[in-house]
Amino acid sequence: MKKYLFLISILSIIILIGCTKADESDQKNVGTLTLPIASFYYSGNEIPAPVTVTFHNTSQYSDQFKWTFHNGSTSSDFSPSYNYPNIGEDKTYLVTLKATDSNTGETNTRSKSVLILSSK
Repeated sequence: MKKYLFLISILSIIILIGCTKADESDQKNVGTLTLPIASFYYSGNEIPAPVTVTFHNTSQYSDQFKWTFHNGSTSSDFSPSYNYPNIGEDKTYLVTLKATDSNTGETNTRSKSVLILSSK
């Protein structure tokens, strides 16, 4: 009887140690959620219209992008260019970038105003 109690005690300890080690390794594999950061700058608007402005994507933790321009047109390019016509006066246009992490579905949006100079 003592042998059985001893064996049961040893097996219980082995099982507990095995579960504890598995739990510790599972905890190491759990990562933290990093949210996307939508970010960009633009260049090319230094000269009067008509002008092509290039948008430089500097987003982090994201792999899908949707650019929305003032007239509702969109682009999924990483760093698109957009042609602005001369309308006879200086004009400010809004550009919006939505960055998405396709693994988590998390998104972040950033908008900036772009001044386009008229060639008058």
